Amino acid sequence: MAETAIEFMKRNRVVAVIRSASYEKSLEFARGCVDGGIKIIEIISISAGSQRLVRELAPEDGICVGAGTVLDRDSAERMSNCGARFIVSPHTDPGIIEYCGGNGITVISGAFTSSEMVNARAMGADFVKVFPASSFGPGYVKAIKEPLGFMDIMVTGGITAENIGDYFSAGAALAGVSTTLLGGGDDYESIKRRAEEFSRFCK
Repeated sequence: MAETAIEFMKRNRVVAVIRSASYEKSLEFARGCVDGGIKIIEIISISAGSQRLVRELAPEDGICVGAGTVLDRDSAERMSNCGARFIVSPHTDPGIIEYCGGNGITVISGAFTSSEMVNARAMGADFVKVFPASSFGPGYVKAIKEPLGFMDIMVTGGITAENIGDYFSAGAALAGVSTTLLGGGDDYESIKRRAEEFSRFCK
């Protein structure tokens, strides 16, 4: 039986969040991440060439490509039609969740409080996203997981190679990284080296 997107994501855990000023630079960013060992790629849907980039990367073996900053149902449909296997929204939108659930697309909904998280899951969200995670730290994830152990949490915002392990130890299922991947420069080789630092946290 083929591995589902959810299974693949839970196994690989680290998500490269890609948003650049041009399609060419985003593609270079993605290639560096994949070659450095990060196999989950989130393309920000409002960035240049996002649909083209998803169409190009999605068919490749060994990676899981999705779309981020998806704000409404129509955008979710456009990106899934390009091949996105998961959709990330900064908020909890019933229309997005309904569309994704009806079309076999993994959906990650933005939520913060325990009530918001439970409501998102009740609507059908597969994961909930906490952003910016750095404002509250791994302790917040641990506190949420104690009463809500079933909650699959993705943390983004301020995740570094130095603190990502703490978030996973606290119970995070996924961690999204973006600007810290560019710490050594935005060329392919620099991104690949930086990605290798994060890929050791993939199971």
